[in-house]
Parts: sequence; structure tokens; C-alpha cells
Amino acid sequence: MKTIVEVNAVEKSYGTTHVIDHCSFKIYEGEIYGLLGINGAGKTTLMKMILGLQKIDGGSIYVMGKETGSSPENLSNIGSVIENPAFYEHLNAEEICFMHLMLMKKKADIADISETLRLVGLEQVRKKPISQYSLGMKQRLGLARAIIHRPRLLILDEPLNGLDPVAIMEMRKLMAQLVKEGMSILLSSHIIGEIRHTAHRIGILSEGYIKQEFSMAEKAAECGERFEDYVVELMKGERI
Repeated sequence: MKTIVEVNAVEKSYGTTHVIDHCSFKIYEGEIYGLLGINGAGKTTLMKMILGLQKIDGGSIYVMGKETGSSPENLSNIGSVIENPAFYEHLNAEEICFMHLMLMKKKADIADISETLRLVGLEQVRKKPISQYSLGMKQRLGLARAIIHRPRLLILDEPLNGLDPVAIMEMRKLMAQLVKEGMSILLSSHIIGEIRHTAHRIGILSEGYIKQEFSMAEKAAECGERFEDYVVELMKGERI
């Protein structure tokens, strides 16, 4: 399998606080990789380092074979929603997508924009000002903006926050569809159920490193009803 992201012994500290400590993992083409950890485990920091938004103190990160920060054009192959997506709230969804395509130096096709907004469930409100959007609608628009240029890698930080159960199911189906179309997805969450029903492989981020990594289907079959208890122990435990 082709490697899309390779994180090698990465370290990150803020003052005397060691947030990421010799963290290593890989993401392969055409998979959803779930990064699971408690709040404050360092998931967002790790994602920002993959995007080149945070400086790495040690180790290395390669995205599609190029070291993070060494190839600015690589950003056109990445889509991301980190923390709460922000928008110019006087604009509408179509205008937001159009601006993002221009920024990515991609052709701005209204048919592509309409199709993307349909995929995320915003087609009927595409002309509505963002100031009138709910939190869940903004989450959907953040995803639309992240995929409108059809990146090879999609990075989603807690993407199901603020969504109702119906929207969560729709989002899971959309992520599965994007993977079928050749996209790879890095998905973070502190909620076991979110990752369990979405990711192909899971990495447990605890104490600043990937404590354990496994196939979702294989580990769930192995643990049965004890699966969540097993994962919780990994999330809160000591370095092994």
C-alpha cells in the first residue's frame, strides 16, 4: 500500500510541557485512520504539525513523500478542518467555496460547487449568509470547503461535533464515499464510538505517542463487548 502520511519520532513541547513524545505512525492511501485520545492528548497539535502550521521540535513528517513545509504546493493536495471552522459570515456557502478554489488555484466551476454542497447537505441553503448558519451547518460547510478542490488527503479534527444523529450518519457515509474515490482521511476524536464506526485503523494517542495501533475490525472482533473498556485503559494508561 502507498504511504500518504509518515510521522517519524515526532516531538513537540510548549515550554517545559512535553505534548508529543517520539510519536510515529503511517496513513495509507484509501483508508480512514482514526486518531483517538482524551481531550488534551495532543491530537490537534499533531494535525497542525502535519499541515505545517506548527513547528516540529524533533523527528520528521512526510506527506505524499515530501517533508512537511518543504513543498508549499503540496497544500493543494490537502483539505482540512481543524478546531472550529471560521468564515466571512456575510458571505454564503457558494462564495466561500469559490474563494477557496481561487486560493487553491483550481478552476471555480459552479456545477462542482453545487455538487459538493449537495454532498454535505447544504444545497438548499447555499445562498443563505453564513451568519444565519447553526453550528452543525458550519461544520458541514467546513467539510465542503475542505473537499471542494478534491484533495488526496483530508484531515478532520473532531468533525462530528455539533451534528445531530442523522447528520452523523450522513457524514460517515460521505467519508466512506470519499475514500472510495481515492481520498485518504485522518480523523481525530475523543469519542470511541465515532472512531469505531468510521475508521479502518486506529491509533491510540496517549502520553504523547501512539500507544497502540490496530485494525478496527480485527480488534473489535477480538475484544467483543470488552472493546470500549480495552480502549479506555489504553487512553488513560501509563507509557508501555
